[in-house]
Amino acid sequence: MWKKQLGIIIALFVVCIFLPTVHASADSALNVKVTAGFDGKAKYGKGAPITVEVENKGTSSFSGDMVIDTQQTYESGVGEVFPLELEAGETKTITFIVPKMFDFNMYGMNTKSIYFYEGGWKNGKEIKHKGAQQITVAMYHDDTKIITAFTDNIDRLSLLKSARLANHGNLQIIDASKISSVKLPDEASGWGPTDIIVIDEYPIADLTSAEQEALLNWVRAGGMLIVGGSDDVMTETGTFGESLPLTLGERKTVSGEVFNEWIGGETFDKEVTVAKSTLNNDSHIIYVAGEDILAASKQLGKGFVIQTSFSLGDEPFSKMAGASKVWSKVIDAADQQRMSSGMTPYYDEPMEALTWTIGNPNELFPSFKVSAPFIFGVIIIYIILIIPILYFILKRKDKREHAWWIIPVIAITVSLFIFSYGAKDRIGKAQLQQTSVFDVDQDGTLSGYFVESVLTNKAGDFLFSVPKGVTISTYTPYSSGLFGTSQSNSSAHKKAIIERDAAGSKLYLRDIGYWNVATVYGQATVENVGTYKVDLSVKDKKLTGEVTNNFPFQLKDVSIWSGAKQIVLGDLGPGETLKVDETLKTSSLVRKQPTNSMYMGQNPSSTDDLMKMRKEGIISFSGNNMNNHMKPTIIGYTDSQIAPLEMEGSKASMDSLTMVSQAFSPVVEFSGDMTIDSEMMTLNLMSEKNNIQAHTSDYQGNIYYFDEDTYIQTWTVPDDLLKQVSKWKSIDISKIQKTIYDVSILNNQTGEYEQLASERKLSIDSAGPYLTDEGTLSLRLEFINNQYGSEAQPPEIKLHGEVKK
Repeated sequence: MWKKQLGIIIALFVVCIFLPTVHASADSALNVKVTAGFDGKAKYGKGAPITVEVENKGTSSFSGDMVIDTQQTYESGVGEVFPLELEAGETKTITFIVPKMFDFNMYGMNTKSIYFYEGGWKNGKEIKHKGAQQITVAMYHDDTKIITAFTDNIDRLSLLKSARLANHGNLQIIDASKISSVKLPDEASGWGPTDIIVIDEYPIADLTSAEQEALLNWVRAGGMLIVGGSDDVMTETGTFGESLPLTLGERKTVSGEVFNEWIGGETFDKEVTVAKSTLNNDSHIIYVAGEDILAASKQLGKGFVIQTSFSLGDEPFSKMAGASKVWSKVIDAADQQRMSSGMTPYYDEPMEALTWTIGNPNELFPSFKVSAPFIFGVIIIYIILIIPILYFILKRKDKREHAWWIIPVIAITVSLFIFSYGAKDRIGKAQLQQTSVFDVDQDGTLSGYFVESVLTNKAGDFLFSVPKGVTISTYTPYSSGLFGTSQSNSSAHKKAIIERDAAGSKLYLRDIGYWNVATVYGQATVENVGTYKVDLSVKDKKLTGEVTNNFPFQLKDVSIWSGAKQIVLGDLGPGETLKVDETLKTSSLVRKQPTNSMYMGQNPSSTDDLMKMRKEGIISFSGNNMNNHMKPTIIGYTDSQIAPLEMEGSKASMDSLTMVSQAFSPVVEFSGDMTIDSEMMTLNLMSEKNNIQAHTSDYQGNIYYFDEDTYIQTWTVPDDLLKQVSKWKSIDISKIQKTIYDVSILNNQTGEYEQLASERKLSIDSAGPYLTDEGTLSLRLEFINNQYGSEAQPPEIKLHGEVKK
């Protein structure tokens, strides 16, 4: 018997010796290759497709999870789980969409982001792998324009590479065939690496319905689609057929001089074939020559569809040198229309701004609540009743020597009672606090951002259900609460894990300490919720009309956000209508302006202070990061939870605050003379040399940083106001910082800039030569000493004109 036992012991000993070798072999059996973005390119802060190829080079199978850390900002990220079964020698490819790309190398992190867990991430063992250890991609910022072309031959669009675009120093062209060879994105965020998509006689209709829908949603979210003329463009463009700005008819030829006049050159020396075209509803002409519309655009959601009546790739147009200038004209005109509509691109990443505007106040929870009368009552009972009664009882029983331990026990018990009474909300269940801001689309869809924080009543993991249409970025705190481990240097998946399925996904916040706060940031789109019905008009500085709440929830503090001011109207229940009769300081309502409304008072001392901080955080974020139409905005607050994020497995109380905003167009009636202030116009500030836009450097939005010597300041009057002016009379120019820059104004009749007097404020009596038919006025700012760049306030203007009778 003992020989048999000895044999078993020896066998176990041998297994233990060689077991590390076996594990080491398993650790190195998996090999990973990663491709990201479009042709290895991605835009910072935008989504991108990721393709991961995993090969099992070992002799045994692998069963477990691949976890990939996706970092959206420096402080936020989440690990995404992909179940994986790999037989020996087998290779599998996994493709997914990252909603926002993050450049690890920017912060010098260059860290590992791909992990494998044999047996699953919950209880399995992490094993090493060979090959790619992280997602790497060439990252580009907003100063680079990336164009993706659907064409049978990319050489047809060769001169597109020579286009010089305003506000973009670099241009990258990607052939869509390089993307389709892997897989075209079937989610809108997957098209994040590109700014413009060009369709050159290519059958988009042949793509799958999911791929076409992703393209459509990408445009609606702010993308730009350019469609060239072809014989069967309606059929070729598939789901975009109903969104084209032009209806094309018979073909004809026009002389090259038509295009020369468009670009202001002499590089077109051959005739070009164009189609007779008519402008569709809600479309805007980019260029027309006589009766021939050569290019037009149509707004689709927050983006644009641009169409030409000529082929973009056919010769001779595509081979003549002027084609590159036509590309520049078409794209710049669409960009200008985007800016005049308030759809300016974001240079600051909204998810990062979300953390300090809305996130920080949302992580503050009310302190323990114990009223002063209650405390006073307990003290009175303790001093007057407990001590005399205790003394009487102990004296009667002749047990006074026990007072030394009874009194401290009573004191501790009373203290614990007071503490438990005050902290009952934190002890009994977790507390959830959600702050969100949503814009309302015309069809009743709400789209926006949210922050949800949990104040835990236990240590451990917390599970949330996340429906489809919600993008999650999480941030877990560096502190560890009363009980829990610090996660300051942990990988993203050590803090948060997301598992996706057909219904949505599950989000695990991991190892949160007791009485600690963890926060989830995200974007959400909720369909068919409702709208404001707005019927308002302005006449002689009087605002009158009605506002109706067509949402299924109550709205509080309904206000009109015009400029930097908010006109409070009142509260509105579901279906209720509010009569409006207000006196304005201006002759019209204007688009909302960013405002530094963050709470700057003392530390919050009450629940009301916390609510004020949350509201002011919403206003600050919305003013700088939400859609800024060239229209005033109506806003209101609700305590109904709109962002659909639910915590599972634990009881929790929810405190929700949501701002719902909607742009609207009031009816404005002018009579006699009219004045158009600078806040009623759109402003564009571009460097003269490199066509780079100047950016604001303060919260108020009126101080800019200028790092080049000369900038062109262009003011544009909105179309609805321009149509009401019969004659421009005078121009007031103010807030000129004459010690920092010199100012000149463009005379459109001579094409030359005229130097203005070196004064802080001046007036020009004859406005006609300086305003174009399209309602634009241009100033040239020449900085006096700009060796190290300058911070300055550019001039503001005020236009005076006569109203059409």
